[in-house]
Amino acid sequence: VDRAGGRDWAQVCAADRMARAMHHLSRAVPDPDGAGDLLALAEFVTRRTS
Repeated sequence: VDRAGGRDWAQVCAADRMARAMHHLSRAVPDPDGAGDLLALAEFVTRRTS
């Protein structure tokens, strides 16, 4: 997977989806605590190393 570029591709896709999610979340004007929890979860899922 690494040699074929799969990991890099997945990281680029995850970063793009995270950026779009943050944009939509900011437009939704959610409860600040809830928004923080959602962002923390999204970062955990998309930025983990193992």
